[in-house]
Amino acid sequence: VPEFTHVLGFSPAGLKYDGSFHELKIKLRKRPGLNPDDYEIFARSGYTAPNAAADAEETAREEIRDAVFAREELLDLPVDLSLQYFKSGPVDAHLTVVAKVNLDGVRFLKKDERNADILTVVSVVFDRNGNFVKGVQRVLDMRLKDETLEKLLDQGGISVRSQLDLPPGSYLVRLVVRDSEGKAMAMRNGSVE
Repeated sequence: VPEFTHVLGFSPAGLKYDGSFHELKIKLRKRPGLNPDDYEIFARSGYTAPNAAADAEETAREEIRDAVFAREELLDLPVDLSLQYFKSGPVDAHLTVVAKVNLDGVRFLKKDERNADILTVVSVVFDRNGNFVKGVQRVLDMRLKDETLEKLLDQGGISVRSQLDLPPGSYLVRLVVRDSEGKAMAMRNGSVE
């Protein structure tokens, strides 16, 4: 195992959707006390650009899928996560995942005298070993009048509930919220036993 490991990433500017291969070069600069020849670099030799611009829906699905399996938290959107559960039978428990989305951070599109946006809320449960157990996706297609939006802003946002039936145990809950207009995301983690 190497003593030091660094993970680098980048997003190419001005990407051309032509399906061509683009070479990458990574090297260490010489500095006092550092001889680049003493180190080994393992990296991809390049990347292939996509053939055509991905459509917006597929891009959104990929972003959400990546966010579900990531570990870090992100709060581009202000979201609170709360978990409620009760035993629903001799072998099952009923878990409710509540996402309270503060609409101050949501970018609405004014359309036909309404404030339009689509929020995608994904609640996923993993077992203690990190294995996917169950998930549910809710899509809120909001077309709010100004008065309704003002009322929701005064109430601190909108609550979205997702329900999952699970056997008793210890679980990690992953919440991902994506705003279609602003393309902002929130990723939160919780645990429940």
